[in-house]
Amino acid sequence: MALSRYPRYALIAAGLVAALALAIALFPWHVLRGPLASYASYRLHRDVTIGDLDVALGRITRVQLDDVAIGNAPWSSDPRMAQASRMVLFFSVGALLKAEPDYMQLAEPDVLLERNAEGAANWRFDVDGTPLWPAVTAIDVDRGIIRYRDPALRADLRVSLQTQATEGEPSSLRFSGRGKLRGEAVELEGRSQGLVALRRDGDPYLLAIDARSGRTAVKFDGTIVPGDPENVRGTLQLRGPDLSLLYPIVPAPLPWTPAYSLTGELAHAKGAWTFRRFKGVVGDSDLSGDVEINVSTPRAKTTADLASARFNYKDLGGFVGLPPGEPLSHPQTAEQQQEARRRAVSSRVLPQKPFDIAKLREYDADVRFHGTSVKWGDVPMDNLVANLTLQDGVLHFDPLDFGIADGHVVSNVVMDVNHRPTQAQGQVQARNVELKRIFPRLGAPQGSAGRIGGRARFRTEGDSVAQLFAAMDGEAAVSMRGGETSTLALVMTNLDIARAATLLLKGDETAEISCAVAALHANAGVVQPDLLVIDSTAEVITGEGTVNFREERYDLRLKGDSKRASLLALRGPIVIGGTFKTPTVGPALGPLAARVGASVGLGALAPPLAILPLIDLGDAADVDCRAVDEEARVRTGTTERIVRGPAAPSGAKSTRKKPS
Repeated sequence: MALSRYPRYALIAAGLVAALALAIALFPWHVLRGPLASYASYRLHRDVTIGDLDVALGRITRVQLDDVAIGNAPWSSDPRMAQASRMVLFFSVGALLKAEPDYMQLAEPDVLLERNAEGAANWRFDVDGTPLWPAVTAIDVDRGIIRYRDPALRADLRVSLQTQATEGEPSSLRFSGRGKLRGEAVELEGRSQGLVALRRDGDPYLLAIDARSGRTAVKFDGTIVPGDPENVRGTLQLRGPDLSLLYPIVPAPLPWTPAYSLTGELAHAKGAWTFRRFKGVVGDSDLSGDVEINVSTPRAKTTADLASARFNYKDLGGFVGLPPGEPLSHPQTAEQQQEARRRAVSSRVLPQKPFDIAKLREYDADVRFHGTSVKWGDVPMDNLVANLTLQDGVLHFDPLDFGIADGHVVSNVVMDVNHRPTQAQGQVQARNVELKRIFPRLGAPQGSAGRIGGRARFRTEGDSVAQLFAAMDGEAAVSMRGGETSTLALVMTNLDIARAATLLLKGDETAEISCAVAALHANAGVVQPDLLVIDSTAEVITGEGTVNFREERYDLRLKGDSKRASLLALRGPIVIGGTFKTPTVGPALGPLAARVGASVGLGALAPPLAILPLIDLGDAADVDCRAVDEEARVRTGTTERIVRGPAAPSGAKSTRKKPS
């Protein structure tokens, strides 16, 4: 009797299991969509709605939710953060017991990710730390859309998502989109390792992206940390028409540049962006080095160590407000073209584009640059070393040091943009610069044109290069010893027609230069020589006049006195006039007309007398070079000799013979 009970109990248990299974199979799961939505709303602290719910039990349980929607953060103007036409969750037995799906499918998800003006993110559920979606090992997306809005970045992007699966490899997420970033139209496309990896808030997330805005293109292949979107590491390629267009995406002010292409390693850590071991070209110049931009402090600071083996000075035009680069080889931006057109019709030469004072006040910088070979027109330059520091609105070039024509130039400049207008001061020193290599026409048919040296110091104020020159005060001394030059060039300063005709017929000759000395002072943008003398075996040349930087005009007179008699010399002087843009060189008409008139008048009385006003006795005395050099230093306050090298004893005259 007792044993007969067991089959009966077994039948009852089996019936109960069958009944339970039948009940589960026939259970109207959709009635649970309301309680499930309420529970999700409680956990997420957002309104959650579910249109329908269906469950298919089995070894792999399938849970399907239709028309799922999640409400937005209270501060958002858009009430809905996310929605999907269908969400399908797949559970193994173990995953079902833990309520953690193994796999998720999203059909037509539309997600809005945004920050408010205070930087709060709508995808953070900070009350109890509940993530946006449950723990899941894989997520497939079909025809998804993510929108991103951020007022700080002036970003409004719409990106389409699609999962792509390759047999034997983890599925990847492809995306493409367009919108605005920093107020500029942008297009992007790329791939990532999938949405599920975004749940690991602090782990690197594989990302490859190709973005374009106009002619600016950015390619990145590396990682980004979801919880800190600015934390990135990887290879970055930049290509575009002007580096200044990257501001403020690149959080540092950059000057106008010509077209560029750069590739390096990008990283971000502790508030510092670094672009290391980059190489590429900017205009006609190659460029390499390291750049760090630290934005962790109230004043962002840029630190850079740059080098160039082939450098064209025109690529630096943006630093002084000029359209940079060679426009024929590198198309300029619309803004640069506009400035180029303005300059083409303007009578002015000096750059008038105002400095961006606000940027210079807000950022600090320490930039070191070394250029091995420098192109400055036809002037041979090398070993350019520049150290630019910008601290609290004070800009230092200390030094700006370069080799030129086998010589050396060093300058130190300070600009204080905390004042309006900007205040600037500096000094420049040149040593042993070979004149013939800078001005080949001044050289002798054979030999050197001598080496020059000089010192200058200045004080000024203004908010553009033109304003700085127009307000300049200062003094300068320039001196040259030794060398040779063209006799023909010298005699033409005296309009010695007879001597010039002989040289043209017989061939030019070499004239030795004893010295050339100038002492200059500048007052409110007008530069005037206090002393200007050139002594050679052929001529003594003196000069006077002004160079007016306010009006950009020349008004200089060069007078030559011959050391050799001539029967036909109009004796100048030569006038250099006109504007910086259209200079003119010619004889002074007044003295020339007077001398010719006197010759005509005397010729009318007695023809042989007509030659008298045109005779040059050639009695110019040699210049005491030591004395004039000393005078130049006294006038400009220069305490040491301008040009190093042997000098004649004080008061000594030249012992060279005048040309016969």
